[in-house]
Amino acid sequence: MPNWSLTQLRQLLLIGLLAPLLTGCLLMAGRNEQATITADLGSQNVEFVSSDTNGEAVLQALDIGTLPMLLDVTFNAQVASGELVIEVLSGEQANVAFTVVASAEGSSQRGIVMSNDVGDLQYRVRSTNARNGIYRISYQPPPTPTPSPSPSPTWTLTPSTTPTVEPPAEVTATP
Repeated sequence: MPNWSLTQLRQLLLIGLLAPLLTGCLLMAGRNEQATITADLGSQNVEFVSSDTNGEAVLQALDIGTLPMLLDVTFNAQVASGELVIEVLSGEQANVAFTVVASAEGSSQRGIVMSNDVGDLQYRVRSTNARNGIYRISYQPPPTPTPSPSPSPTWTLTPSTTPTVEPPAEVTATP
């Protein structure tokens, strides 16, 4: 049986108590984030050297506004190795609108989503041993449908099918 010192036992106990708190954390080494946000559109780039959530989905939020709004969202993701999956959520119930699975060639998905009740665009990141990756979020208001004018009726003359009547011939009586 190993000979444990009191200090070693305390450290082991501390690690045992803190380990559950670390699950579900987004651990990204070498993270570099850039964001551009204007009144009506924006984007965010996240580059990282390594990322690992131990396969668990970790909720992320991008602060866009203060009220719920419809957004036309595009996610691009690329990773040199490992696994990176991003689930884009929609609405207050945070339903999955679409999923992006990163690849070495890059992957892209686009959709119309609703921000949550405080105006955040929510998404979940799940990664396992992901290396040298990047994901980009771009958003704007959805396109406004423009009504197309309905065609006005056109009148075309069609030949009549009623028979024509010849005028009666004049008959003269001879005495």
